[in-house]
Amino acid sequence: MPNHPARRPPERNAALCRLWILTTALIAVCLLTPLCAGPVHAEPVELTVGVERIDYPPYGSFRQGDYEGYARDLLDSFAIEYGYTMVYVPLPVKRLYQEFLETGTLDLKFPDSPDWQQTRRKGLHIAYSAPACSYTDGILVRPENLGKGMGAIRTLGILAGFKPWLLNPPIDPKTIKVSENASISGLLGKGLVGRVDGVYANVEAARHLLSAMGRPDQLVLDPGLPHMTGYYRLSTIKRPLVMREFDRFLKTRSALVDSLRRKHGLDR
Repeated sequence: MPNHPARRPPERNAALCRLWILTTALIAVCLLTPLCAGPVHAEPVELTVGVERIDYPPYGSFRQGDYEGYARDLLDSFAIEYGYTMVYVPLPVKRLYQEFLETGTLDLKFPDSPDWQQTRRKGLHIAYSAPACSYTDGILVRPENLGKGMGAIRTLGILAGFKPWLLNPPIDPKTIKVSENASISGLLGKGLVGRVDGVYANVEAARHLLSAMGRPDQLVLDPGLPHMTGYYRLSTIKRPLVMREFDRFLKTRSALVDSLRRKHGLDR
């Protein structure tokens, strides 16, 4: 039987073969890409985040003009994955509410809660994230006054812009004199020297700052006094899609979020 040389496929068939191989490869890449990956933007989309201009470790603090802490690490991690650039806008608490709820100059606010400033939120379509971390607010007293009850609290120190009336059981503002301070460190200082009978503050932030001041355990939470536990959330009026993406991030990157909480001592 004569030997015939092998036939070469026509050029058209070769082109179709290459097209088939390329298409198959693209499909494989798409199938291997995680479904939870964020959108790819041609350039990072800038988001303004309103944050409280107070030293509030481990949640958020300012060191030499730079915002740092758990909130910064969490939001930056989300931004990297979803193609955003976070621009942190530090504002006093009262002005932060104004810029976010009334002026509308901010894309996002952290921390936030639907329980805060409820009257000012009426009629606004605010989207809140799933919990980013938990918190406990309560009244800290000097150890020798622990367990004496609300009758021993004549003057209560609070941060300017914060209201202690959400505590449980509620505090009657008519029976308690309030002394405001612009910084939590200054507020704790008043409590340490007895200028106020109790300090209304976030327990974890107070613990961090007292340790930094070299005065650990010289103000302690009195569990018998009104207190409240809740969750810090991210919120938005202008960017509901971002809020859905952030919720997806919290869920799909739970191991990363847990590691950030441990890093900043918020896993207790």
